[in-house]
Amino acid sequence: MIGIPWKTKGRDRDGIDCVGLALLAQKELFGREYDFPFDYDPETGDENILLGWMSSIADEVNTAREGDLVIYRLPGIDGVVRHHICTVVDDALLHIYPGKSSRKMKIRMKRIYKIYRAREVETCRERQ
Repeated sequence: MIGIPWKTKGRDRDGIDCVGLALLAQKELFGREYDFPFDYDPETGDENILLGWMSSIADEVNTAREGDLVIYRLPGIDGVVRHHICTVVDDALLHIYPGKSSRKMKIRMKRIYKIYRAREVETCRERQ
């Protein structure tokens, strides 16, 4: 999952944005498949769409663990702080931002806005 290029509204390994990477990671690494039926641009979109979607599939928690979805604060290309979605993988955040490729980065608690744990986590683990 490392090295996938950025593509606004991308949803596959040919090009992906932060939402697409989170969806792909959840599916390929954790066996969870979600629909994201919104026309959302992480660089300019209404973050309430992202936050609303998160609360529909997951519960907010205080500490991050493997597979959790994290809403992270990053400066946007226009200088405005944007909220991006990341996935906790190997005690790091699997993340992508505009113009870069997907990568893992250290978890910086001061930049975390919210942490979500998928409601069906235990069900997914039981199936494995």
